[in-house]
Amino acid sequence: MEKIKKIIDYIKAAKTELDKVIFPTANEVKQAFISVVVIVTVVTTFLSLVDLIMNGILKAIL
Repeated sequence: MEKIKKIIDYIKAAKTELDKVIFPTANEVKQAFISVVVIVTVVTTFLSLVDLIMNGILKAIL
């Protein structure tokens, strides 16, 4: 009986905490998605350029 009461208390506490969660709006999700895509694109472009430059330098040396 004690275990059942603990489980019920746990579920009630979890529901109480879940009620405090603020989920993002569709607009916030869209803005975050766009931000991530832009940042990933910029970083990828930068690393590609660095790789290209380093590759040219190594070919010139060797």
